[in-house]
Amino acid sequence: MKKVLTVAFLFVFAAGMVGCDSNGGGETPTAQVRFMHASPDAGEVSVLVEGNEVLSGFGFSGQITSPSVSDYQEVSVGTDTEIQVQDASGNEVLSTTAGSANLEENQQYTVVVAGAAAADDSPRAIVLRDQFRDDLGDSQIGLRLVHGAATPGPVDIYLNEPGTDLTQEERVAQNFQFGEDFPGGFAGQFAAQALSENGSILVVTPAGVSTPVLELPVGTGSQGSLTVQPGMHVTGVAIDAPGTEAPAAALIQIDNPGS
Repeated sequence: MKKVLTVAFLFVFAAGMVGCDSNGGGETPTAQVRFMHASPDAGEVSVLVEGNEVLSGFGFSGQITSPSVSDYQEVSVGTDTEIQVQDASGNEVLSTTAGSANLEENQQYTVVVAGAAAADDSPRAIVLRDQFRDDLGDSQIGLRLVHGAATPGPVDIYLNEPGTDLTQEERVAQNFQFGEDFPGGFAGQFAAQALSENGSILVVTPAGVSTPVLELPVGTGSQGSLTVQPGMHVTGVAIDAPGTEAPAAALIQIDNPGS
């Protein structure tokens, strides 16, 4: 039986995310990395870089629609720099290296600790480089999506005008699997997406099925329940819901590049 994705949304702002000189004059090249705790049954975790704790007591917020997001941490970008996430007992939840994550000096990243601890092949680290577009048109937003839910299965995502026949509509993301990000390529980039003058609808369906499990108005002012303005950058993250196999939730985060 195909598992169905159920989705809820919250909208938050994150400012001041444009890259800066994160070395601070030191000799060791560093990047700035923040962590999103999107594994609801993993409990509180600690983050260690080369064995040194940079974040402790970092727990899931208790709200699927509002996962915890840390401040940016300075992380060395040497090829073999190890980044570990441990549970409250000191057991390793996941481990990666700065080289494997392709961290680059003086850049900013979001690492999503994704997937239910009880699910196969999770939790895992999904690494996004926080890079914003400067070529958005007058009616466009920057959109990136992350499938961070291990249990629901693949989904399709649309962004279209209200009343659109999905069987005739091109998908924004198709057969979107756990651990993947959209638009792909260099992880963390945003795709330019146009907002209709008549308002737009973000639609989520199980992969290959045209029946929506979510229809969320996206527009300016009173046109949509997600109020955005052209030029904004929007991130959507699917998250497992605790205590059940099928439902998941998604966070829509409006990233404001600032200046």
